[in-house]
Amino acid sequence: MTVTGLYFLPSTADRSTFRSVTDRLTSRYELTPLPRWTLEHRLMRETPRVATSAGDDKGSTLRYLQFLNLSHHPSQSYVAIAAPQAQTRAGTPASSVGDGASGEGAATIVAIPSGVQSEEMVQLVVGKLGPLWSHRQTLHVSNGTAYEMEDFHVRLGELRQGQSAQIKGVVAEVEWLGGGDSGSEEEADWDTTELVIRAFWDALGLEGAREFIRVPELGKGRFDLVSQYCQLLRVRV
Repeated sequence: MTVTGLYFLPSTADRSTFRSVTDRLTSRYELTPLPRWTLEHRLMRETPRVATSAGDDKGSTLRYLQFLNLSHHPSQSYVAIAAPQAQTRAGTPASSVGDGASGEGAATIVAIPSGVQSEEMVQLVVGKLGPLWSHRQTLHVSNGTAYEMEDFHVRLGELRQGQSAQIKGVVAEVEWLGGGDSGSEEEADWDTTELVIRAFWDALGLEGAREFIRVPELGKGRFDLVSQYCQLLRVRV
């Protein structure tokens, strides 16, 4: 079983965050390059009129619709509808241990074939379903780097927003390959191996990161990594 954790580091004024992460990895490990990777994420939010018609005058239960593409999962695109969030800047500080859900609602996730079918669904929502969902932001990693070191795969990428490609920060995907075969105690495996991921990250000495490991519905399906990305990318980075 492979176990993955995500970390987000906000961009600094001198745009040195990506270089800092790479330098820390290089100083501690012998890195073997892996293929570069990309990410594309589109976030839409339910319009207030929909929530109001459902009986919520304040619109506090607005849902989120997300479209996610990951190049290391090339055959599928992912669509998620997220329950209302208790806070907009979610994520657990990297130094804390425990449940990282922070009261966030779980998302319902489905996979569809990538390519034409995925783009057609996006256009359907933007076009014919436009009155129901308003576009919030598009985020992407266009030329991320990836490395293998000991029992880990690490993917790094500068997360950019919109056509202006404004750098919002650096996303790091840490995958531990040493979990062995998954058994019946799936939750126990997560409890143990997430500590390995956290120890790996803490050893790099990078402060100010937000951690996304223990998200709602973790270990209950085949979309653990997607759930983590949806949680990270749904916040206002």
